[in-house]
Amino acid sequence: MRKSYLFILVFGSLFFSFLQTSVFGASIAEESRQKTEKIITALQKKYETLGSLQASFDQKNELKSLGRTTKSSGTLLWKKPGRLRMEYVEPEKQLLVSDGRTFWLYTARFKQVMVSKTGGFGAGATPLLFLAGKGDLKENFHVTIEEIGIAKRSGGIWRAGQPHRIRLEPKAASATFRRMWIEVEPENFRILTLAYVDNIGNKSHLRFSNIKENVRITGEEFRFIVPPNVEVLQMPSHSGQQ
Repeated sequence: MRKSYLFILVFGSLFFSFLQTSVFGASIAEESRQKTEKIITALQKKYETLGSLQASFDQKNELKSLGRTTKSSGTLLWKKPGRLRMEYVEPEKQLLVSDGRTFWLYTARFKQVMVSKTGGFGAGATPLLFLAGKGDLKENFHVTIEEIGIAKRSGGIWRAGQPHRIRLEPKAASATFRRMWIEVEPENFRILTLAYVDNIGNKSHLRFSNIKENVRITGEEFRFIVPPNVEVLQMPSHSGQQ
């Protein structure tokens, strides 16, 4: 009789522990789902309200096709809808401009400008143009929260923060990049970094600094006039441009 009682007691204890673990696991999963949904909603709101951006950038490109890595830096402007200006200072001066329909890439050293409808040689800038576009992130992308960030503490010994890391994979098969990652501040969702992999495996990573949001930028910044005595090369467009 004592053995039967002991068996019931042990079994009941184990069963109760199993129920606790299951309920606790389910509550953690639900809490994680709610956090993820909250981050995506906040990111969408930021995406909708951010009309323009001015920043400095450091860029690293891993060129799979050439087997080498390049580094560059400069300043950028972008503005909805789909306008972009990137002025490269290092390692050499270049200017990439898009008015939302046409790309110009001007290299002063070569006295040459390449021109393309959006999606040609300028396809590498497409992730930036997506952010300067219109639409619903959840409609256009499969959104995954890879890391939930930690906001900076205002006091105490530990003050360092950690950004949210979000992966965006285009739903459209015709997109000019496979996936994109952005890191944003947990407090205000300001974009800190952007990385992407294109359709041939090249990787690019941009880190932003001196960021100013929703600044006034005139349309003149996104127009390009070909300088005198500069060769103009018309480049083929990418049929998959969105």
